[in-house]
Amino acid sequence: MSSCVLFASIRRFSVLLTPVLLLLVMSGCYSHPVRHLTSDIGLIKAGETSRREAISLLGEPDSTRMVSATTEEWIYYEEDKSLLQKTPGVGGMFSAKGYKTVILTLEGDIVTASRYGAYNKNELDWQDDYTWQEIDPKPEIKTETKTGR
Repeated sequence: MSSCVLFASIRRFSVLLTPVLLLLVMSGCYSHPVRHLTSDIGLIKAGETSRREAISLLGEPDSTRMVSATTEEWIYYEEDKSLLQKTPGVGGMFSAKGYKTVILTLEGDIVTASRYGAYNKNELDWQDDYTWQEIDPKPEIKTETKTGR
């Protein structure tokens, strides 16, 4: 009888453990090109890095625009994904924590400037806390009047 109970508990445990293991195995199969704008921008040297080197370091830009006849801007954009957003299958239901951008300015075939920017959607939450703006009301001062009785 005890071996029957043991097998039943092992079966229940395996039923619960199987989806977790399957999810872990599938997350290891998930792959896509990874770009790390935060660290990769340090590899760009203004005045030295060529157009071809910029592409090999950062990849193709997400968008481009002509600022003037000889000046071009390349814009790189990367979402700062939360842990839940990285989960295969259900990650699309969650929103990103923020985003990072890199803007390269090119004149001819040389990068002349690079700018990095980051935005976190929670960075302005402090504005919703107005307690730091509250002023304590002045205490009422009671004055006693003396009557001549």
